[in-house]
Amino acid sequence: MSPEEYAATPVERLVRLFAGAAKRSGLGRACQGDVATSESAKAEAKLGLAECAAIAGALRAKARASELEPLFGDEDPDVRMCASALLDAGVPALTYAAMKGVVANCSTREALARAKRARTPPPSRPTLPEMSDEALTARFEDAAERQTDCRFIDWMYDDSDLARRNAITGELTEILREMKRRGALARLLPYLDSDDPTARLRAAQGCLRIAPEKAVATLEALGAAASDVLNHWRRGECLIDKL
Repeated sequence: MSPEEYAATPVERLVRLFAGAAKRSGLGRACQGDVATSESAKAEAKLGLAECAAIAGALRAKARASELEPLFGDEDPDVRMCASALLDAGVPALTYAAMKGVVANCSTREALARAKRARTPPPSRPTLPEMSDEALTARFEDAAERQTDCRFIDWMYDDSDLARRNAITGELTEILREMKRRGALARLLPYLDSDDPTARLRAAQGCLRIAPEKAVATLEALGAAASDVLNHWRRGECLIDKL
């Protein structure tokens, strides 16, 4: 279809056409590592993306944000990624969540929920020293998961998001400090096998002196995310000694 034909097409049909072209583009799947390799697949993806761009021009000109929102929450990652790249949902958080959800292989709804969790500070009471060992351990798990969820907020370009991420980093350090003070670092040992990467990293930091072999193996498995911690350890330094 020509630009003039797209411009004359009702929004409802344009939305359907956009979704169909997006699915042919493979853009979302490529962001998840499923990249087209054959020449025919590459050609189809290129045509699909070009069609998406053409349709997006018409949609941006006449569609209301509410008419575009379903594309940002579509179950297909290609549709969500093309929408976040080419359209304006009218709500920056929705556009960002659609893109981040694709990269993390989760829904836009989940990405929004996890961003909200990352931005929600913990209660001020009880303080860490006031907590039981069980409550302090639960707080460690919660803080680690909130730090992992920072991948769903814009901490690289938004100062308030950066401040929240930094606050969680400091909170985890204070939790390690309190665990060391009361001799409770062994409570971190189960987290060396956690599904959460931040929990594994921070637990390994806390366990380097009490379970060095397991802690180092955990850090090595984390790769680049733990390289700085490992480099310090190999120089005879670790965070827990300084707390």
